Formats: sequence, structure tokens, C-alpha cells
Amino acid sequence: MRWTRWLNCILVRRLPPQELVNLTVEVWPQMWKRIPREQRVDFLINVAEKHHGTFLEDLSREERTSLMNSLLPLIVREFPLANLDFLTAYPSPGEGYQTEASD
Repeated sequence: MRWTRWLNCILVRRLPPQELVNLTVEVWPQMWKRIPREQRVDFLINVAEKHHGTFLEDLSREERTSLMNSLLPLIVREFPLANLDFLTAYPSPGEGYQTEASD
């Protein structure tokens, strides 16, 4: 694993952020094929739960709001909202929600 960390460090230092994203997207299909279909949802949930903080770390509450407002149209297009169970996902108002004081 040392060589992968070393290679990652070199790529991060030399490539602009958008090129790093493009490289990731280019490699994604090969990686995705290695994950059995029945494990893909769990894989994505695990990635989101473990790493979302890394992506949002330096964003203010206002920036997070702007990001979410921009992402919602994409989410609505890609997910079957009519089939979602919001009451199960959010059983109690206030539970799991970040308050303004948490900023």
C-alpha cells in the first residue's frame, strides 16, 4: 500500500483538481465492475458515511446550503422519489439534523 500512497501524493501535487476528478471518473467503471451487484448499495452507503465529512470539512453552513440546493435537482432526476420512505429515514424531527449552533 505504500506505493499507492506515494503515487497518490505525486498525482495530487502535479495534477489540477479537475484532472484528478476526471481520472477518478475514468477509473470508476473498472472498480465498479469488481463490486458484486448485491453489494453496491452497501458499498455506496459505506463510502458516504465514512467520507462525506472529508468533502464537507471546510464548508460553512451557507456553503453547505448552497451545495445542497444545487444538488437537489440532480438527486430528484436520479432517484425514484415516489418510492422513498421519508418517515423511516427521518422518524423524528430534529433527530439527525445539524443545528445552527453546530457550525
